[in-house]
Amino acid sequence: MTADQIFKMIKELDNGERWKFLEMMYDEYYNSRKSSEVKKEERLSNLEKDIEFLSRKVGVHEMYFNRIHKKEEEEDRA
Repeated sequence: MTADQIFKMIKELDNGERWKFLEMMYDEYYNSRKSSEVKKEERLSNLEKDIEFLSRKVGVHEMYFNRIHKKEEEEDRA
């Protein structure tokens, strides 16, 4: 099999599969750390980002709920 044939096959892959292939090639030839360590670090980083994002969303929703309850209490008093 030639490099041109392999390149053509790679071009015909779905976008997600091409990225997966590129990551595998990078890990094989350029990454000095074990891929499992990299994946764990990446997953941890993504989880931290998700937690930060969700905590901001929870804070905003809590603020809106407090406003709604305050308005309801004011209407009940009136």
